[in-house]
Amino acid sequence: MTRPGNIARNTLFLYIRMFITLCVTLFTSRIVIGALGETDYGIYNVVAGVSTSFVFFSSALSTSTQRFFNFEMERGTPQRVRGIFSMSLFIYGTLALLVLAAGLSLGEWLVSDKLVMPPDRRSDAYIVLISMLLSLSFMLVASVYESLLVARENMKLYAYLGIADAFGKLAIAIAVIYMPHKLVTYAILMVVVQLLPYVIMVLYCRRHYPETRLQWFWEKGLFKEMFGFTGWNVYGSVIWMVNEQGISILLNLFFGPVVNAARGVATSVNNAVNNFSTQFFTAVRPQIVKRYAAGEDDSLKSLVYSSTKFTIFLLWLLCLPIMLRTDYIMHLWLKSVPEWTVPFVIWTLVYTMVNSLNNPTYTAVSATGHLRYSVLVGSNLFLLAFPLSYAALKLGAPPMAVYPMLIAGRFAFFIVTISRLRRYSSVTYRDYLLKIGWPVFRVLAVSGVTMYLLNSIVPQNLAGLAGVVLCSLPVSAACAYVLGLSAAEKSFARSKINQLIDKFRR
Repeated sequence: MTRPGNIARNTLFLYIRMFITLCVTLFTSRIVIGALGETDYGIYNVVAGVSTSFVFFSSALSTSTQRFFNFEMERGTPQRVRGIFSMSLFIYGTLALLVLAAGLSLGEWLVSDKLVMPPDRRSDAYIVLISMLLSLSFMLVASVYESLLVARENMKLYAYLGIADAFGKLAIAIAVIYMPHKLVTYAILMVVVQLLPYVIMVLYCRRHYPETRLQWFWEKGLFKEMFGFTGWNVYGSVIWMVNEQGISILLNLFFGPVVNAARGVATSVNNAVNNFSTQFFTAVRPQIVKRYAAGEDDSLKSLVYSSTKFTIFLLWLLCLPIMLRTDYIMHLWLKSVPEWTVPFVIWTLVYTMVNSLNNPTYTAVSATGHLRYSVLVGSNLFLLAFPLSYAALKLGAPPMAVYPMLIAGRFAFFIVTISRLRRYSSVTYRDYLLKIGWPVFRVLAVSGVTMYLLNSIVPQNLAGLAGVVLCSLPVSAACAYVLGLSAAEKSFARSKINQLIDKFRR
């Protein structure tokens, strides 16, 4: 079984990927906004959001398939791994056709009749929609290979593909500046860049992993288990789609594409920041499944607790200085800052912090195979964010009023997930509050208040920004180490830091 050393190595590959893509992505966003303008950038975000929202099938199926891969790999049954792969491809292909049909029907109705945009942009918006849906249909089928890659814990190739994708998008952003029909050109070229890493991934897996050799495999009991497990994952992802993309559509209907541009900027910042915690958890996810499959309850619980804290602390390292200096950073980064961008960025980062609590606990519940209650109750509570947001906007609330609804919904989902995890492991509410809740509160409170006071006396200029960042990182890291980590976690952190120092010295 892979242990902490492999997790640390895999995380290192993912962090190299993250650091490079972070820098390239932020620079790319600045170029794209300048090239397209606020209106076209807002149209792209809301239309591409409608089409990419159908990727929930890919995400749900990928998570499900990875879970079955890890189970069978842990049990040492390679023939069943191959069978699961073949069966998954059949399911993915069927759903890809359904997604394409549903996306074209729903998307045409939204673009033609509902979304707010200049009339001369509707034909361009529809081309954007078709391009993205064709791309996502292929990505849906190819993501079964991604599931296998993560289950195999091949994070090195995963990192290389992510870096190539980031530089490809940068090249597109620069090219669009000099091309006519910028919105359509950008959308089509983005499809090409998004598909290339998946094509490479498919070719690599087919060459190196024997389980990708297709065979006719049908096992009624396994299909029923996979389809049932996947069905609940898909249901939960549908709810996520309605809230996330549905609220983007609400903002468009009430405020127009300029507000969608502001949310698009906030999403770009959030995606760059969220990569820090996401890359760490990508390396941890297979281990949670494997430890449950091996019946190692204490090890599973310890990994869930530790990964939750590390995920939040890694996010906080970046979120804190950005929240303190959002206005200055936005004006430094962008030539023209869309209205509402600053509050959108702050609220989006808070939402991401709350949402990060769900990843380890939901993965642990998924490992048990018992998703029905968590998804049915938790997702329906989360779904309330959509009608509540509509009611708030209808009553005249500002656009950022949607975020408290989303945050409350995700926290409710998290509580439901914890309640189910208690049934299948030794996790308790008291244990969770003492080992995660209280340490996280102390770290965020002490570092947040300290940096808020310091930020209030530092001037709003480039030197002041550098000073806030240089102070915030060590303050947050020191608070996390002293107030947030257990003795065992401190020992693990010290050993990994010493290993990195030794490597740099050689």
